[in-house]
Amino acid sequence: MITAETPVRDIAVQVPNTIPVFEELRIDYCCGGQHTLAEACAKINLSVDSVLDQLRQEEQDTQEDIWESAPLAELVDHIVLNHHAFTREQLGLIQNLAAKVERRHGSVHPEIVSLNAAIAALASELISHTGCEEGILFPYIKHLEKSGDPAPSPVFGNIKHPVSHMMSDHDKTGDELQKIRAITNDYQAPTDACTTFQAFYRALEDLETDLHRHIHLENNILFPRAIALAHEQP
Repeated sequence: MITAETPVRDIAVQVPNTIPVFEELRIDYCCGGQHTLAEACAKINLSVDSVLDQLRQEEQDTQEDIWESAPLAELVDHIVLNHHAFTREQLGLIQNLAAKVERRHGSVHPEIVSLNAAIAALASELISHTGCEEGILFPYIKHLEKSGDPAPSPVFGNIKHPVSHMMSDHDKTGDELQKIRAITNDYQAPTDACTTFQAFYRALEDLETDLHRHIHLENNILFPRAIALAHEQP
């Protein structure tokens, strides 16, 4: 748990999505990151309680146990507002950190070049994938669920077709994550890694963790329930 006595660099490494907060507030989480949060805030005349509130807002609650029975529209909104949003924000953070790490350490760690190429491929796939879900499949699922409002014929014919395509994309994402995990040696930063380098690897691991939850909600709960609902339609 983040406290006033937690070293700033530990917060940046353990919770990389706090880095934008540090950058916005101009709190040094790299070279001066050995200071506690309280010391860092005092140095630039910030309220440590206010900063703690901002940092703790980055924590996310998952409620996967309710989704077996919750309305599909609520599950769709949860996926979009939490997992899709997190994916986009985390990719932005990762790509920013990736550029810094390659610039500063690429000559000593050439694996960063291939790692960043794999990240670019993953990001392209995820942005296209989430866009297709939000633009076509998810609105259809929400419409399908409306009581007394028969769903129109989907442009894709049978709901199983886009679901199969999305699940295939999920498999590709899994392959990309495995490739990234292999290149990073299971997200173990090199012994000479600076705080930014460590935060980069932790951010990648956090993205993988969230994608696992995200894909689980779609593959194992949302899609089977939507297919079953479609079969009930006249």
